[in-house]
Amino acid sequence: MKYFILSKYKYIRGYEHDMPANERCKNGFDNLEQAKQAVAALKVLNHRPDMVSYIIVQETADTRTAVQ
Repeated sequence: MKYFILSKYKYIRGYEHDMPANERCKNGFDNLEQAKQAVAALKVLNHRPDMVSYIIVQETADTRTAVQ
């Protein structure tokens, strides 16, 4: 199973989800620990931490389910 990271942008009228532009984030992570380390790195590199949060999702056979 792979783990993926989604960026959750906060706007006045709601939220929008997107994948970070990093190629590693688009390909997914093999274990949860790597995904958590990537989220920590993305939080440090983000220039607007008040407007963005991150969600880790797990790939399953049917669909992707949220881990956090």
